Amino acid sequence: MRHRHRPGRAISARALACALTGALAGGLVLAGCGDRQSGDLASADASTAGASSAAEVTIPDDFPLSAGMGGPEDTVPTSRTGTGLRDLDVCRTTPLRGIGTRDRMVADASGGESADTRELVVLSGADEATALGEEIAALATGCDTDGETGGSDRMATRTEVLESPFGPTPATTLLQTHTVDGVPGTGATVVHVVPVGPALLVTSTYGQWTRDQARRAVDDTVGPLRDTVAALGAFGDVPVSSEEPTDEPTDEAAPTEIPADFPLAVGLPADGGDVRVSPPSPDGDGIGEVEMCGQVVWPQRETPGGLRRLVASAAAPEHHEWRELVVHTGPEHASSAMDVLREAVAECRTDRNLVWTLLERDTGHDTVTVGLTYSDGLGSSVLQVTRVGSARLLVSTYGEGSLASLDGQADEVTGTSQNILPAMCVFTRTGC
Repeated sequence: MRHRHRPGRAISARALACALTGALAGGLVLAGCGDRQSGDLASADASTAGASSAAEVTIPDDFPLSAGMGGPEDTVPTSRTGTGLRDLDVCRTTPLRGIGTRDRMVADASGGESADTRELVVLSGADEATALGEEIAALATGCDTDGETGGSDRMATRTEVLESPFGPTPATTLLQTHTVDGVPGTGATVVHVVPVGPALLVTSTYGQWTRDQARRAVDDTVGPLRDTVAALGAFGDVPVSSEEPTDEPTDEAAPTEIPADFPLAVGLPADGGDVRVSPPSPDGDGIGEVEMCGQVVWPQRETPGGLRRLVASAAAPEHHEWRELVVHTGPEHASSAMDVLREAVAECRTDRNLVWTLLERDTGHDTVTVGLTYSDGLGSSVLQVTRVGSARLLVSTYGEGSLASLDGQADEVTGTSQNILPAMCVFTRTGC
C-alpha cells in the first residue's frame, strides 16, 4: 500500500530533507545578514597570550568521529578530505570554510531523507578554536530568519541557540526549524559545537522533529555523540555537562536484537493456492512507504538512532496483510517516530480521493490506529502502529471494504497486534 500526494504549496518530507541537506552541501539562505565567511578567524595570532600552540597536534587515525552514526551494524568511514560541514550555513555565513586548519577529519552518513555529518578540525590554538565556536553562536543569535527557497515557496528558518548538553559555553547547540509559506515543517536540524583545546567538533543532524520537540531533538542526538565527545580528551579538558546525572532506570539499555523466535507470523494463513505468504525476514518488501497528505509516516528510516527490521506478509484475492517490526537503538527514537505519525493523523482527513479516519483502539501500549477508504469506490485499509520500548510494530490489512466496515477491520487488526505485543516486552529494559 503506497499513497502519495504532494500539494503544490506544501513542502514534502523529501523536499524538506533535501533542503536541509542543502544546509550541509549548498546552504540554506537566511536573510538579514551579509554574505560573509569566517575566514578571518584563520588569521588569529596564535602567539596571543593564553593561546596554546597546536603545531604538533594532529587527529589520531583511529579517532572515533563516526561512532554512533548510522544503524547498529553500520560502519561509517572517516576522511581527511571531503565537503564535511564547510557549507554549513549560519545566517548566510559559512563559518567552517577557509579557516586554515592544521588537521581535519569528516564523517557523513547522509542520504535519502536523512542528514548526519560531523567535522573535527584542529586550529592553531585553543583561543582560535574557542573564538570560532563563539562566532558560530553569535551568528545564529543575531540572524534575521526570513529567506527564499526559490520559486513561489518562501521558506523561513528559525535558529535557536540552546545550552549545550556537552558542557558550558563556549560549547553550544543550535536548533534550526523551518516553515514554508507559513506552514511549519516537520523536520529540524540540530548542530552541536564543542571546542576542546585547539580542536573544534561541529556536528549537524537532521531528523523529523517539530519546533515544539526542541528538547527531544537535542536529547536524541546526545547518545550517539558521547563516545566522540569523550575522545576529545586527546586535545584538552573535555567540558563537563551541567545537567545532573540521574540514577532512575531508563530503557536506554533495552536490547536491539530481534529474537529468532519472534512471533511476527502468528495467525497468518498457510501458503498455497491463491494465498502467497512471505515468512518473517529482515529483507522483505513489506508495505512500502506510507504517506498521509504528503507526510511519510512509515517506515521513517531517517529517524536518528538506526533500526533493525523484520517483515512478514500475506496476499490473497481481495485481501492483503502486512506486519512489520522495527527496533531502534533507544525508546526516544521510537517515541519520536510515533509523534510524527500522531501529528499526521491529527491533521490529515482527506487527500484527493483518499479519506483518512482516526480509529481509537486500546492495546495497552502507545498505539495509533487509522483507516483509509476512498471517496470514489470500494477498498479499505487499516494501519495500526504500536510502540513498546524501543520497538514499533505495524499491522495493516487491505480488503474490499468501505467506511462502514472500518470498525470491524480495526478490531481484527487490534486482535493480531495483541497476539504479538507480549513478545515486544524484550525491547524494554525492565519488561512490560
